[in-house]
Amino acid sequence: MPELPEVETIARKLQGVLPGKVVERVTKLHQKTFQGDESLFLGQTITQVTRRAKIIQIKFANELSLLIHLKMTGQFIYLDEKVRLGGGHPTADWVLDLPSKHTRVFFTFTDGSRLFFNDQRLFGWIKVVTPAEVAKIHAELAPDVIEAAVTPEYLFNKLQRRGQAVKLLIMDTTIMCGLGNIYACDALNLAKIHPERPGKSLNLAEVTTLLEAAKQVLNKGIELGGTTFDGKYVDIDGMAGSYQSVVRVYGREGKECLNFQGEIHCQGEIKKSRLGGRGTYYCSVCQV
Repeated sequence: MPELPEVETIARKLQGVLPGKVVERVTKLHQKTFQGDESLFLGQTITQVTRRAKIIQIKFANELSLLIHLKMTGQFIYLDEKVRLGGGHPTADWVLDLPSKHTRVFFTFTDGSRLFFNDQRLFGWIKVVTPAEVAKIHAELAPDVIEAAVTPEYLFNKLQRRGQAVKLLIMDTTIMCGLGNIYACDALNLAKIHPERPGKSLNLAEVTTLLEAAKQVLNKGIELGGTTFDGKYVDIDGMAGSYQSVVRVYGREGKECLNFQGEIHCQGEIKKSRLGGRGTYYCSVCQV
């Protein structure tokens, strides 16, 4: 599933090409993917593309917006005569002619450029919303990990009465948004905290270290354009991220930990377990 860095990367790429585009036509190839009346923004100019949690928002001059969630296998691909860019779940659609068998909706702009929403599993969605509806949806979301509102004190107060595993808690979107499985595993490793420790067992100093680690790995993920683990597509310019080249523990079962204990390399072995139904990676030595 695309995580916050991947979604942020897509939003930034689309922000670079979509503002000023005027929607000429919306082609819906799967009716349930698109929710709302597309005629409300036909002929309207796109003004901005932003992100909140894992939801992309495309804003129009008439104050309506499209909210989009990629879910597990969604992807956006923008095409014009010179540019092909986008991202999301890595598949052959990154290089195939479009629309493909996975294209659910695509937008044609008055200058001939197009924006494709592809989704293999059909869980993703696009909704036409008013400003009031946007505000309501955003109000139901906890702040992003990388927002200033998420302070060590904020997170400590959220964890101190919770007995669940800390990894599950930092991925809980009612507490904070943005940490998916890959980055949660890496943040806990960088902070040297075992993923199964109860949230309430962490003191404020440990929570401070963990939050700093979470912000660090997420910002690194954004810097590198997210993560693309599918080897067939990691070199596709304009689509793939490269966080996988610096990943700390995720997918590194049996390899050495990258942490240091003082000036000495940890050299602990990365282990894999299941926690909350997800593969969880951690160092067997330094994460306590």
